Amino acid sequence: MHHILTIAKREVKRVRSRFSGGASPLTVLVLLGALALSAFAFRQMSVVGDGMYRVGVSPDGPRISDSRFSALVLDRASGNALLNQHALDVYIDGTRVVARSDTKSRYAVGALKRYLERRELERINATYDIARAFPLRVEVNYLTATVASALPSQGASLADLMQSPPTSIPTEPLAPTTASPSSQPSATDAAVLEQLRTMEERGALPEIKFNSTSDKEIIIPSLMTPPAPFAQVIVAFLYILPVSFISIFFTSSFMDEKINRRLTILMSAPVTPFQIIVGKMLPYALFSLAAVAAIALLTGASVPLALAIFAPAALFIFAIYLMVPLLYRTFKDVTFIAMLATTLTTAYLIFPAMFSGISDLAFMSPLTLAVKMYRGESFGLQEYLFPSAPMVLIFLLSMYVGTRMLNEEFLMAYRPLSRKIADAIYLVMDRAHPYASVALLSLLVIPIVYMIQLVILAISTNLPIRYMLVAALIASAIVEEVAKSAGIAVLLEHRIVRSARQVLFLSFLSALGFLIGEKALLLISVSVVSESSLSGVLFNSGFLLAPLAAHFVFTSIVCLLTQRTRYSFAILAGTFVHAAYNVMLIGGL
Repeated sequence: MHHILTIAKREVKRVRSRFSGGASPLTVLVLLGALALSAFAFRQMSVVGDGMYRVGVSPDGPRISDSRFSALVLDRASGNALLNQHALDVYIDGTRVVARSDTKSRYAVGALKRYLERRELERINATYDIARAFPLRVEVNYLTATVASALPSQGASLADLMQSPPTSIPTEPLAPTTASPSSQPSATDAAVLEQLRTMEERGALPEIKFNSTSDKEIIIPSLMTPPAPFAQVIVAFLYILPVSFISIFFTSSFMDEKINRRLTILMSAPVTPFQIIVGKMLPYALFSLAAVAAIALLTGASVPLALAIFAPAALFIFAIYLMVPLLYRTFKDVTFIAMLATTLTTAYLIFPAMFSGISDLAFMSPLTLAVKMYRGESFGLQEYLFPSAPMVLIFLLSMYVGTRMLNEEFLMAYRPLSRKIADAIYLVMDRAHPYASVALLSLLVIPIVYMIQLVILAISTNLPIRYMLVAALIASAIVEEVAKSAGIAVLLEHRIVRSARQVLFLSFLSALGFLIGEKALLLISVSVVSESSLSGVLFNSGFLLAPLAAHFVFTSIVCLLTQRTRYSFAILAGTFVHAAYNVMLIGGL
């Protein structure tokens, strides 16, 4: 721990030196102020587009109170003149609407039409009785229940029970009672139960009556629209922005030390690769959590709940930005890949949250939990683990892989990305124990495969199946076959594995490790993925034997072909068989 804190203090000094100029602290303060103002504005649910359309209204025209319209009371001559001069977008002359033929004027007419229709429905609701047929209205009445008699008290006769006055059943929940496991019913309780059984046999149980109260609610479906989570999603995204900026600083610092070979000097010190990575990452991780807590305070959210929601997302982002400098050598490549990673991560986090309340697949993003937090809605442990567990597991995997990749020869080599990934897999595996390494590798990559398949599932459920079915099955098959066979292919390339018997045994171990990880993650998501017709194929194609045999066959095909041809051709062959198997499982779709 001492070495980790020493490296962390050194990293803090490096960060401070970057902001030693006169303009840098001011820039940071301006950025934080902008974030705070944005969070406060969106917390107040401000509407974008106030005063978008300019409307003129005659003195006898309707009153316009929508914030999208900037309304002016004008006589007919002035209104028509200003409309022709493009000073107005539309003019309301009594019951007539006058507009131009250009695009903005026609958009203004459409928005005005929807606004007036809503006003008319509200007027009808306030004017006409509930018995009128239009618009459709639903009256909800709240009832209280009463019984003809109370439960028999101790010593009460059956005649006393039948003559007792009605008693209301409380509508509020009663305080829970506790009893020890060894407690037994008393003699009085047994007598009461026997008396109730006798009354049930004679048909003399107390009658329950429901009385209407004065509380009622009128619901008009035509006036009800599902609440759009746009404002809450923007507020939730404000948490991700500082984490992304801070993680970019982490990547830049790591890359700078790598290029200047200070990282090589640090690796020669009596510290482990794990201590180096944790020590360099620790200050940035703490800054990210502090930013999350600050935004929660500014927006009036619960700080512990916000930290619980966004800590896994922050770890996921740091996992991605740890891999970038380890795989690339130049700042140019790192900048490009960092921007690509930021774009994909942002899309993964934001787009599912926009469907909050519509589909349970929205829970694949932790921002959906933040939307529910700002709406005052609760969520369970399963909804929390669904996005959070894969992100934490990917972070742990990246930390393990990073400690294996922190090798001077690997870090300073100029090679294509595919070659670097193959070398990274070779470094991760224990060549002295290839069989255990293959099984462990297939098990560890499950969170990555799981998240990619969730994206495939989300896309397939929002597009016509006849167009996306084949593409979704093929994409899922490719991801799984690469994940299961990559380790074996690397061992074949380095001549650690040679015989077909070894390949078959390794294929079985890879299939077994993959199946164990797949079933473990399925426990936290079964209720969510079950709502899609493709989920049974992508996640739950059987209990144990059938998927184990299928994974073994597909992986064996890929690896045996890799011995005789290129790996890409072998993947295509294994994908074709896997996709055909998935089509067979889907059946009648």
